Amino acid sequence: MTSYTVVFYCPDRHIQYDGRMPYRIGVGGGITSRVRMARALQRAGHIVKMAVNCERRQIIDGVEYLPLDEVNKIQADVLILNTSGDSLDLTPVLAIEVDTRLTIVWISGTAAPKGLDRVKWDFIYAKSNFLQKVAHEEWSIPEARIFVCYNGFDQEPYLQAERQRHHRDPHRLVYFSHPSKGLDTAKAILWQIRAKDPRFRLAIYGGNQLWGQPEAPIASEDGIEYLGMIGQERLAKELIACSYSLSLQSRREPFGMVITEAMRAGCIVLASPVGAYPELIRDGEDGFLIEGDHEAEDTRSCAAELILALAENPQMRAYVRRNAREVIWDTDSMASVWKGHWDWLFGGDSGTVIVHGFDRLDHCPWCGAERLWLADGYHCTQCGRYSRFRYA
Repeated sequence: MTSYTVVFYCPDRHIQYDGRMPYRIGVGGGITSRVRMARALQRAGHIVKMAVNCERRQIIDGVEYLPLDEVNKIQADVLILNTSGDSLDLTPVLAIEVDTRLTIVWISGTAAPKGLDRVKWDFIYAKSNFLQKVAHEEWSIPEARIFVCYNGFDQEPYLQAERQRHHRDPHRLVYFSHPSKGLDTAKAILWQIRAKDPRFRLAIYGGNQLWGQPEAPIASEDGIEYLGMIGQERLAKELIACSYSLSLQSRREPFGMVITEAMRAGCIVLASPVGAYPELIRDGEDGFLIEGDHEAEDTRSCAAELILALAENPQMRAYVRRNAREVIWDTDSMASVWKGHWDWLFGGDSGTVIVHGFDRLDHCPWCGAERLWLADGYHCTQCGRYSRFRYA
């Protein structure tokens, strides 16, 4: 099997972290996704290094962590450039000698990183078809230089929690994200539900520290439990103990790790159809999309009434929960997707990729070009779009 030397370079300095932080105390999605993918690529047999804002040089889970100030040269098969906070600025890499076969800018949000027009790169990796559209239509990036690959979740914490047979509370809702995204809406939905059934409660995880901001504890209220930042292993156990996950918001979410993680835990997700959320949720099958302004009373009432109806319908709950738990985008699969794309780029073949012993070649329903069939589904070689299913 072909293996690669891979270097992640992130110039962000607003949070100091290493490969243990997401699992020990928790941190935001940008850092978590970097650490997860580095670990997954290392497990797959690649040599992986992380040049990030860490305290010292060390090896964690087989990944070598390098403090930014000690990096003056990068030599690798694949260089992954990423910024998800601080000033969203990639230009610090211009001061470093770079020798790579492939340079990828892994984008994290709808704001174009500074220096994108100055840094030499080969491909943009977008975390959703929604973000692919933003990069193409708003940043003027050619579609042929964009590749869509979702963020992965780690399977092991959920498998461990399931082996421990944690009890799922049928009346426990969860909100785990930055408070600005929709916490007020989640609380308003809870109040409406509790007016009819006071057994329901809301657990809140995350908080301002997710974005490197000072902690601002949320006041305790009847029916609300605020637990703040916790590590990934404990979070998996907490999510498996919840029944419903609330993600109603107006922010154009570039991906949505809270969606896939809640689904894997077996939570029934209620979310607004914004950003990438409609890609992740099949409405009525593995979650629910709630139309309308999340701050409007009728939208919040719709969500509350749906949860109360589900509470009385065990067959529907079981159906949605079973489908949700089958979410496929784990980190090991996504590491295989990245490698499959690199194999294709370096091989220069017709677009045929062998996966699980099958030789597949397909055509994109959006642009008609050839699609790669990788571990998570179909990836277009021309417009970069992704589809889990053959017919998008």
